[in-house]
Amino acid sequence: MPIYGYICNKCSHQFETLVFSGDTPECPKCQATELTQQLSLTAPPAKGGGDMPRCDHASDRCAGCPAAAFS
Repeated sequence: MPIYGYICNKCSHQFETLVFSGDTPECPKCQATELTQQLSLTAPPAKGGGDMPRCDHASDRCAGCPAAAFS
């Protein structure tokens, strides 16, 4: 039961949905079944226990950066 990303060919809505074997997904916005499946990119687990990498530029100017909170 993987989750796939789609773009609706009718209304251009982008969405992700859980797809059961043999099911045809439909657009939640317009219910069309003419869809283009998106390429799903996966990221490998981070080294060192999964924490965010240290930011080399952690300073006051990037205080809003999530990586700066881990520095």
